[in-house]
Parts: sequence; C-alpha cells; structure tokens
Amino acid sequence: MLASIWSRDDAQRPQQSDKEERDQWYSVFGHGSPKDEAGAGLSCARPTDMFSDVPLTEYLDLDQKPTFVVDLCAAVPDASTPPATTKAAEQPLPIVYQNQFLRESSKLLAIVAGVENTDPHDHPAWVTYSLFRSWILDHGTRERGLRKISPSISYGGYKWGISTLRQRWKIVHGVPTRHGVDAPGSYSSLHWANGKTCVEENNGQDGMPNLDRRQSNPPPVSPVPAVPGTSTSYIQCPIANVPRYDWTLTPPPPNISSHIQLARNVDWASTPLGPMENWSPLLRFLCNFVMVCPNPAILFWGPDLNMIYNDAYPPLVGDKHPSLLGSPPWVGFAEAWDGFQPFFRSCEETGTGAMVENMLLFLNRGKGIQEETYYSFSFTPIMIEDKIVAWYETVFETTNQKITERRMSSLLSFGELLSRSQDTKSFWQHVIRGLDTNQHDVPFTILYSVSDHLSFGLSGHNVTTTRRFELEGSTGVPEGHPALATRIDISLGREGFTPFFKEAAESEEPILLSLENGRLPAVLIHGIDSPIWNEPCNSVVICAIRPTTGHCSTRNTTLGFLVIGLNSHRPYDEDYRTFIRLIRRQVTTSMASVLLLEEETRRGRTIAEQAAFDQEKVEEQLRDRTRELEQSELQLKHFADAVPTGIFVIEFTPENMAGSYRYRNEKWYELTGDSREDTASWKSPLWQRMHPEDVPSVQRAWKMLIESKTEISFEFRVPRSFRKPSPVDDDYPFTWILCYAFSVVTEDGWLRSIVGSVTDVTAVRWAEGIQKKRMEDALEAKRQQENFIDVTSHEMRNPLSAIMISADDIITSLRALDRTAPDFLGQVDSSIDAAKTVLHCAQHQRRIIDDVLTISKLDSGLFTIIPVEMQPTSLVKDLKKMFGGELNAANISSNTIIDDSFKNLNVDWVLLDSMRLQQILINLVTNSIKFTQYEAKRQITVRLSASKERPKESPEGIQYLDFRKPREDLTLRTKDWGEGEQFYIHFSVKDTGCGLTVDEKKLLFMRFSQAPRTMVHYGGSGLGLFICRELCELQGGSIGVESEAGKGSTFAFYVKVRRVIPKMSVELPHRHSLPPESTALHQSQNIEQTFEQPQIRRLDLNAPSLYDEARSESPASVSTQLSVSTPNTSLPSPRTFDILIVEDNKINQQVMSKGLVKLGHTVSIANHGGEAIEFLMRTRWWHDNPRGQNLTVVLMDVEMPVMDGLTCVRSIREMEKEGKLISSVNVIAITANARIEQVNTALEAGMDDVVSKPFRVAELTASIDRLLDAKDQNAC
Repeated sequence: MLASIWSRDDAQRPQQSDKEERDQWYSVFGHGSPKDEAGAGLSCARPTDMFSDVPLTEYLDLDQKPTFVVDLCAAVPDASTPPATTKAAEQPLPIVYQNQFLRESSKLLAIVAGVENTDPHDHPAWVTYSLFRSWILDHGTRERGLRKISPSISYGGYKWGISTLRQRWKIVHGVPTRHGVDAPGSYSSLHWANGKTCVEENNGQDGMPNLDRRQSNPPPVSPVPAVPGTSTSYIQCPIANVPRYDWTLTPPPPNISSHIQLARNVDWASTPLGPMENWSPLLRFLCNFVMVCPNPAILFWGPDLNMIYNDAYPPLVGDKHPSLLGSPPWVGFAEAWDGFQPFFRSCEETGTGAMVENMLLFLNRGKGIQEETYYSFSFTPIMIEDKIVAWYETVFETTNQKITERRMSSLLSFGELLSRSQDTKSFWQHVIRGLDTNQHDVPFTILYSVSDHLSFGLSGHNVTTTRRFELEGSTGVPEGHPALATRIDISLGREGFTPFFKEAAESEEPILLSLENGRLPAVLIHGIDSPIWNEPCNSVVICAIRPTTGHCSTRNTTLGFLVIGLNSHRPYDEDYRTFIRLIRRQVTTSMASVLLLEEETRRGRTIAEQAAFDQEKVEEQLRDRTRELEQSELQLKHFADAVPTGIFVIEFTPENMAGSYRYRNEKWYELTGDSREDTASWKSPLWQRMHPEDVPSVQRAWKMLIESKTEISFEFRVPRSFRKPSPVDDDYPFTWILCYAFSVVTEDGWLRSIVGSVTDVTAVRWAEGIQKKRMEDALEAKRQQENFIDVTSHEMRNPLSAIMISADDIITSLRALDRTAPDFLGQVDSSIDAAKTVLHCAQHQRRIIDDVLTISKLDSGLFTIIPVEMQPTSLVKDLKKMFGGELNAANISSNTIIDDSFKNLNVDWVLLDSMRLQQILINLVTNSIKFTQYEAKRQITVRLSASKERPKESPEGIQYLDFRKPREDLTLRTKDWGEGEQFYIHFSVKDTGCGLTVDEKKLLFMRFSQAPRTMVHYGGSGLGLFICRELCELQGGSIGVESEAGKGSTFAFYVKVRRVIPKMSVELPHRHSLPPESTALHQSQNIEQTFEQPQIRRLDLNAPSLYDEARSESPASVSTQLSVSTPNTSLPSPRTFDILIVEDNKINQQVMSKGLVKLGHTVSIANHGGEAIEFLMRTRWWHDNPRGQNLTVVLMDVEMPVMDGLTCVRSIREMEKEGKLISSVNVIAITANARIEQVNTALEAGMDDVVSKPFRVAELTASIDRLLDAKDQNAC
C-alpha cells in the first residue's frame, strides 16, 4: 500500500531532474553533496532511489524502536503553504522510509499507514489516525529549523516523538506504552464531536492484505461506484462536503466574522493559553461553543481566568472591547471584580454553577463615567478529572429594564401625589415630596414659584409681568447652600441658578448644565452629594413650569422653575431626557388642574357673594309672601289631613335637584310606613320597605315623571305591618299602593315640585286575584272536563267497534253454520271467541263507567265508608285467590309477607271497610300484573304490617303523601266503629315491572292522569290511582310510591282501624244494604279496575283464543302476514283488497282482520307507525321494489306507541314527495277520536279518509271502495 501511496505522491509533486533530486538528498543526510548546502532550499525532489545510500538508514535499521520518515513535499506542493484540512488530510501519510523494526511489524505498519483499527473500543481507525496525521503535518508548518522536538502523542500503543530535518523530512519514532494502549488524555482517546465516520476499504493492490475494520455497532454502509483504476470505497458520510466551523484551525474556515478574525489576531502566545496551535481540543471546543452562542457569552479559561467572548458580548462592555480578549477579569473589569470574585469563589467551593439576576455593576464603557449597569448572568464551571479548568458565563444586560421600571414607578407615585393637590401651595409641596421618591435619578431638587401666582389666569392673557420668584423648597441640598436663594428676580438677580432661569423660560426643552460642558459653576453643586452613591453630583437640568394653555415663547407665562440633579452614574441620554420631560409634563398638567380649581373656587365665591346680596333685597318681599302662603297652606293642610288618601308634595330647588318632601299627610305615613324624620324624596327607608320586585319599576316610573314633567301612575307594595288590619290580610302579606303623581313646572320649564296621592288598592287587587283565580279554575276545569270527555269517549267507543264487528262475525258464522262441514268446530270456536271479545269489551266499558260514578260520588260527598268486622289476613288470602288465574297465565310468582309488627300488636279481628280496602288492593295488584307480565323477572309481593302511631313512611321507607284536604276522622264515630283500640294497618304491593321515571311519578295520584300511551296496551280513564288516594284518605290513611325505571315499583298505603273482640267462627258478615253476592270474593267481579288485563302481543288467528293463552309471546317480526283463503260466505265482497292494519290494540287487530279475511281480503298487521313504514318498504309502492308485496290500502289507528298514526302518515307523504314511494298511498284513519276538530287534524296530517269507531266491517269496506273509486275518477 505504501508503494501506491508513494506513486500517488509522485504524480502530485512537480517533476525534477535526477541530479537536482540527488543533490538535495545528500544535503539532507550529510554524506556529501555535489553542491553547497548554503544554496539548498525546500524543494520537492524524488528521494526514493537515493535513500538507501545514506548511512543514516543503517543506524535507523538497527534501532529497536519503530521509526519512519515522512516527506512534507509529498503532502504540501508548496512549502510555504500549510497542509490543507480537506479531503487530502484523510489520505495516508507520505512515508518514504520505515526501519527494520517497523517493516517486521506488519500490524503496526498498517496502523501507522491508517488502515488498521487502533482504538481499544473498536472505533474506526481514521478517527485517531486523522489526529495523528494532523499532528505530524502541523509540525511541518510551525517548526522551521533543524531537529526541533515537538510534543509527543500516544497512538497505536506507542508514544511517538518527532524531529524535523531541513524543513522537509519528518523522522517519527515511537516508544511502547505500559499496556500497549493509549494513555489517558492523549489525542487518540478523543472522539469527534460531530460523530461522523468514513470507512474506506482497499483492495490490496499495493501488496498489503485487506484490513477488516469494523465498529462495535457498525452503521449500514452502501457501496458506491469506484473511480476506474482505484480501490472500491464504502462511504458512509463524505467528509469533503461537510462545512468547516472550527475557527481555531489553521487555516480558519472561510467567511469568518470580523469578531472571530479579531480573536485570531490576539497574541495568545503571550497569554497563559499559549499559541493557538497548541490549544487542547477541549479549549478549542469551548471556544467554538462560545462563538456560536446567540446570546452574550464569555469563557474564563485556566487559573488566570483569561477571557474569550463572542460577537454578542462587546455591546455590553462598550469601549473595553477588544482589550478584554485574553485578559483576566481582575484586569479588564477591575472596577467590578470585587463583586464578581465571590461567585467564582462560591462555585469553586461547591462545584456548582450560580445564577445572578439584576446585579448592579459600575462599568467604564467609554462614556467617561462609571456607568450604573445591571446584569443577569449564570456561571457554569467546566470540570475535567475532578478539577475546574474553565468557566462558562452567559450574560443578559437588564440595565434598561431595571432603570425604566424604577423611573416609571416613581412617575406613577409622583402623579398620584400631585392629584391630591387642592391649591397651589399644597401643589408645590407635593412636587418636592414626589421627586424625593427617586433619589437614584433625582438626587436633589430646587423648586421656585412665581411670587404673585393669583394674578395668573389659564387663558394666558391677563398675566402679570412680575419676574420675582420664591423658593418653595428643596431636597438633597444642605441648608444655607449657595444654590438656594429665598427670593430671586430673573432680570436682575445673579444668585444661585438665577442666571440660567431666563434661558430656561425661553427654551422649549429643559437645559443641561454640567461640569463637563463647563456651563455649571462648581460652587453651585459643591457639597451636594447623591444620597444613594454618596458621591458629588456633576450635572443638573433646569425646567420652566408653564400652564398647559400658556405660550412657550414668553417668560411671563412661567409659573416656576425646577432644578433637578442628575445621576452621576448614568449618561444623560434620550431615555434620561424623556424621563425629565415626563416629570415636567406631569407638573404642568397637574398645575393646570389646580389653577382651574382655584379659579372655579373664586368664581363660586363671587357668585355666592352676589347671591347673598340679592337675597337681602328680596328677603323683605319673601317675608310678606311667606305669611300669606303659610295661612293658605294651613288651610290646605287641614283639608289634606281629612281626606282618606295619602298626599305628598316634593319640592325641587337648585341646591337639591333630587327633591325633598314638602308635605305628607297622616294617611301617607299610615299607608307607606315612611319615616317622619326622613325628608329626602323616595329614599330610604321607603325604598327599603318597598317590595324588592317593585323597586325597579317604581324607579323607572319616577325617573320618567321627572324627565318628562307630565303625570304618571304606578303601583307598589309595602309591608302589611304599616297599615291597619284588613280582611284580605291572609292572602296579601303586603299592601298594594296605587300612586298618582303629576309635575308642577315653572314658566321656563324648570321642575318646581311633584304633587301626588297614594291609595290602598289591596282590596281591589284581592278581588281581581279572586276573579282571575276563578277564571283560571274554570278554564282548567273546562280543559280537564274536555280531556276527560275525550278519554272517556275514546275508551267507550273503542270497544264498541270490537263489539259490533264481533257481533257481525257471530251472526255471519251462525248463518253459515253447517254441522257436517269439516271446520264446524273451528266455526264454533270462532263464534265463542267473538262472544268473549264482546264480553271483555263490555266489562272494560263498565269499568270506565264505574270510575266515572266513583269520582262523581267522591266529588259530591256521597261516598260513604261502612266498617265491618273482618280479619285483614283473610282479605289478602282472598285477593290471592282472585288473581290466581291471571298470575298463572302471566307466569308471575306471588308472595305474601306478614310483618312481625302485625303479630306483635296481636292483630286479628278489626273494624274497617273491606270493600273499599279491597278496591284499593285490586287496583294496585292489577297495575302490578300489567307492568310485570312482559319482564324477564316476574314477581309480585304483598306485605302486611301494623303500627300504633300514625306513620310518616312505610316500613320500606316510602314517604306517604300529605292529605289533599282536611278529612273527618270517621273512627271517632263510636256508633259505627265502636270503642276498640285505634291503630294502623299497612299494605304494600311490590313488583319487578318496568318501573316509572321521575316525570311519570309526578303524574301519579292526579285526576285524569295516567302513564303515557307508549306504556299501555289498552288505555284507562286515568282515575284509578286518584281514587285509591281518595279511598285511603277517607279511611284515615295515605298512600305513597317508590319506583325507578327498569327496577320495578312499590306502592304502600295504610288505613286507620279499630280492634274488635275476636269471634270463634270466622264468617264474613254481609252488608245490610248489599245482596249476599257482595262478599269480598264475589265483589271482585263488580269492583272497578282502572287498568286492563294483560294483552296478547302477537296476533295469531290459528290460536284458540285470546283469553285461553297461558302467557303471551314476544313479537317475532315487524308485522304478521295473514294469508287466509277466502271462506264461502253469503255476502262476498265484489272486490278484494290487500290491506295493512296499523293498530296497537291486539283485540282490535284480531277482530278487524278476522272480519276482513272472511270477506276475502288479504290482511297484514303492524303494531305501530314504525312497523308500517318498514312494511311499505317491502311493497310495490317502494321505488326500487317492483316485485314487492301488493298493498291496496292502509287502515291507520291514530294513537299508538313508538310512532303514532299522524306522525306516520306525515312521514309517508314526505317520502312520496322525495320519490321514495312511486305513488300516493291510500291511508284511512281508524280512530275513536270522533270530534270534528280531531277529524280535521287527521285529514290535515295526510289521511285520505277518517272512519270513527265503532263501525262495522261492511262500513269499513264501503269507505275503501269510495276512496278507490274517487282516486280512479281523478286519474281519468
């Protein structure tokens, strides 16, 4: 490989003749030379062929240490040019000779040539080789002379020394280290900061074997095409394209800044840092780090803390730059070193950095003063091998911020103090005191004011020509000082600062006097020291004080002069001048306000004196008129006190524009409760006693009266305690007052007075309230009555349709009855089923009628409670037997619990109204069955308990309702109830049904209120639970409920009973007024039940009967398609239709479908509007379903769960408009809502026709025929 290196070097250096080359070789190695050495210079001749003839090689071959020779001319074409730090620096050294020891150590030779890994951590060889090569070549440019020894370096397990001959030949020799590895701290143990590596692999063309160089974690490399004729290269990151930044290298990177160039020009060799070429890598790294920092930064290196800083730092030190570069801080910052030294010492002791904010430093930055500056900086020690070798500091100057905050704070406090001035005397004192708050920037002040300040007006016209001024005060100036003169005349006086006042009066800006510019006599500031720095002041500014409206061109408008001492440690720059201007502006602005106030005071005093004079002239006239008015007023007062209306008079005067009471009669105090001592109009305590809701409206009315100066009336309330008792006190705790008032104005429109009256209108308000309440009650009663009539009509008409249709079915079936027919039994079952439907509908209507009759009796007071002797436990047993069939049919388990309290009180035979008690229980159990039959868990529990005291809650914790109205205690009628012990029996019915929401619970126990129709299958009157509550209260008890949606309900109630002597035979006595069949068990057949029996949720015409099913089934599909062949009937329909019945009532579904199927029609069922729309999507009416089901007409109920009929038909018509349905669907409303308003609502919603219940099937088919015929005619 060395041969290839030499060959490449030969191609790069200039060609010389063999003779010239041989002469130079001999001149170097001393075996004679064809020419004199004196004429020898640094030339690039080829020495290879001649080197073996030099006897020095024989000595080197005998040396047992590795030695080799490098030719500098092979590395640098021009000897005057230092080696370049480019791609050439990565090439192998131009070695022209190796001694015998090195030649025999092939691995060491490979290391020296830079093709073998030398790092014990297995880093690529070029990392340390590059340093090794640079070390050798650098000495070639810095050591001019013979055999100068350079510092050693550890590399490849050897410590190498170097000698330079004739400025061309480098003789490098090595000594093995102790362990054969690099010594700590040597160059070979350093790593490049940029982390870039480049690996080259030679193909062995130079005769040396290929060397395998790998890293511990080698990064992926990719081969790139090699230059023809050269070895294959594997390049990870081409160093040739990496920009250079290290400004400490020689030569430096191109385009370096002027500051870096200045740093390079520093004579570092004369400092402890030494020449830049000998700087350690750490120092080079830190210097580069400081220079690239965007903020002001400085490096303190070594024990002498020599300073190196970046380009952002000089603006902070001013003229100290560039002398600070390389100097220690106690020299460059001698004036501030005492403040800095403790931080260095503290960091050395603790080994940690320090942060300092807003530190005060006095620096000489070339402005001729020790400038007051503030800096925030951080010290960071840099430690190597447990020693601090350097300090890194970042600096931020906060001088402007600190001083600006100080000045602004003083200006704010100064302005606040001036705003308190009431006259010129206090104003001048506030100026003196205010300026004394900032002794940094205002170390002393002297203030003069014009002698005759009363003669100055704000207009600037009527001013005196006086030139005399008086001393108002001073701060920071010793008493008796020459600068202080008690009185001065700016035209003639020469004492103090008087000669400069004339100039200040004619100048628009403050004038500056200083020792530096020679304008300030030293005697005027001698002995005046800054209270902050304890140093003499050397400059002042003089400001003329003028009113803001005055003209600045004449001294006659000057009201005073202000002498301000300046901070000797701050330059009088633009910021300082702005601060002085702001002080003068605050003084002049505030002075104008004080003068305005004094002028207004003088004007007011003059006006008052004139008014007093005028007053004396008219007093005599007023006294005469007053006597006349007093007599007239006395007569009017007697009249006002006698009237039953409160009267008041309020007068308005210029002094009292708010007005005050002139007169109030006794009735006013009686009605309003106003205070006699308070004369201010409409103030407290009247406002305080007025009802809070009325205060805003009364204030608006009163304001309108004063502004419009007309008349107005308004009402307000005052507490009842301020007037005599009234018959309506119980309804109105406040007295309603009607106030009428009008304005009395003068001829020129000035409001002179307000006269008003107040009247007690509480009785009128009470009458109006009674009238309004009665009207509202009447309207509410009418509304409830209409709702009740609608519900009752709906519930009574609804079953009539089923009755009529079932009756027609029975008649038709009996006419066509044929005992020999195969379906004879089916016809009989159908007739029986229809008859049962008729019976069930009739029972439902009877329950509705019974509810109406019961509530009518309750309202009229004809409902009586008749006590009988019975055992409560037997009543519960009878109840269980009564509902046994329904419970079994619905698969509901029941349980009865007798509480211990019942046994503890030894309850057996008692007096109570068993019929009314059973009526309550039947209602509650019926409701439980209804809402439990479709739940997954079906259980009903009846609990029986007792107590001696009237309970407020049930044993389960259910709160009982309060009585709706006072009730008579019927158990006190000893004739009917006897004199047995009184106590209370509790009942509760708990189920696992669907439960109630919070809103639904609010409707319970209210008249005409029931659960939403989405929760019921067969409606009711909405009176059941209301009747239960009434029956409980009639028996001295109450009822309550506890329920949560999805978790079931518990209804609890109690009644008051009396104990009777137990009988031996348990026989339930009969009522004298009732027939024998009216016992508890038989009464259940006649007692009203508010809710319907459990309904069948799935329609099946093939099922035996609605009332024979053991339990209901869940719906299996959206609709049930009924495809039954048309039976042979005597009255066949001329046409057959495909009909969709949309009805939530299962009975109506079955009855209607059965009647229509018998006439030959095809019937489909939907339980609500949502299922109807889903069915339409499967028919031919749907736009993309030409092969769907046929459909002729839809029979739509109106009130249904999920989606009612009106909503459904609106959706259908909307889909027709959108094109989802190909044509208009025939829809007929089937409803029990028969009022004309309800029919019109259905038609407006989109129904084609309305058929009211009850109806017969023939009437229904006739309506269908009419609708289809009408549409056919319209189509034609």
